[in-house]
Amino acid sequence: MVASTPDAVVVNFNAPELNQLAGALARRGLLRHFVRPYVNKERAWERAIGRLPMGRSLYAGTFGRRRLGEPALVPLTREAGVACDWGSALVGRQTWLPGDWRHAWAHGLHMQVRAAVSRTGGQLARDARCIVAYEGFALEAFMAGRPAAARRLLNYPVAHHRERRRVREEELALEPAFAATWPGFADWGPGHEERLDREIELADGVLLGSDYAARSFLAQGVPAHKLCVVPYGVDLQTFCPHPATASRPGDARRFEVIYAGQLTQRKGLSYLLRAYAAFARPGTALTLVGATVGSDAPLRPYAHLFEHVPHQTRPALAARYRRAQVFVLPTLVEGMPLVVLEAMACGLPVIVTANGPDGIVRDGVDGFIVPQRDAGAVQEKLELLYRDPALCAQMGRQAAQRAQAYSWEAYTLGVLRHMQIEEVA
Repeated sequence: MVASTPDAVVVNFNAPELNQLAGALARRGLLRHFVRPYVNKERAWERAIGRLPMGRSLYAGTFGRRRLGEPALVPLTREAGVACDWGSALVGRQTWLPGDWRHAWAHGLHMQVRAAVSRTGGQLARDARCIVAYEGFALEAFMAGRPAAARRLLNYPVAHHRERRRVREEELALEPAFAATWPGFADWGPGHEERLDREIELADGVLLGSDYAARSFLAQGVPAHKLCVVPYGVDLQTFCPHPATASRPGDARRFEVIYAGQLTQRKGLSYLLRAYAAFARPGTALTLVGATVGSDAPLRPYAHLFEHVPHQTRPALAARYRRAQVFVLPTLVEGMPLVVLEAMACGLPVIVTANGPDGIVRDGVDGFIVPQRDAGAVQEKLELLYRDPALCAQMGRQAAQRAQAYSWEAYTLGVLRHMQIEEVA
């Protein structure tokens, strides 16, 4: 390890793990630049917008939520593609536009944001000793770094892109009715997968959140020595059990099942809906938290079964977890789903597949690991937890204890070891 110097550049889209890493590097005096799209720095004009009646409803609930949280990070943050970033969000909210137009315009602006962030990262990464960049945004920065001296780490938040494509093609054949909720790479234009291949090739290390994700890279021929598995962390101050219910057995009068994440078949959405449809009874409820991907048409036949809640702030999401009894994510392809850790930290038993959370969730202890694409298995575990409130409460307490080991500080220390820019005790 070398002596500490402010010689790291982090290039991000809006991944929470890189936001946390950049803040930790800034506190340690190790960060030179943090490149990302728009972020709320609480400048005078941002505070003024937030005080306006319309600003409180539109800005505070969308872009206003993008706060850095770490004061030392503010002067080191370089925003890129701000106008296109705002434009993409505004177009996306114009529900009067035909859906295809709205998607195409918003996506075109989004691609311009990516190009701006990538270009700025390349400009600011020259002579940096360590570059950490988000997948799809890394190529220019990696190519600009000093060939012999720079260490390049690619943050890859999900399984390998060819594994994603393989599973998606299987799923389109198995669940064609839900195909509209799982877009492919076509929107990214020709050469996108090749760009990702080149980023992986140039990287000295690929930061992954789970062994499942690492196995997908090994299957594609990526050398094992490049794979750096560091599980993500959770904000244990925000996500914690409610004091009034932390030690109380489950409430037999009410049983709420909660899901959080994008509403997409990549997360196994159809299997969750079918499982809950078979399980539902008076006194139970299903809440889906997150933004719809593609079309909501596949969800409409099930609309009577669930309450849909849009994307929430972290405190609001934590409050919803604490009102629920069990969290379910029967995902098909992941990296390491942060929502699972957040739910566990709030004292919820979880029902998940092994596709990402298997290294975190202890089957039969913190919840259950079920086979993928198995609605019947999800239903069976819901039945078990519903019939046995004491077991449900016990697993929730064990899940909360398990989550304590996964702080953002632990994540940062793990990444620092791979960055090789600070001696870590």
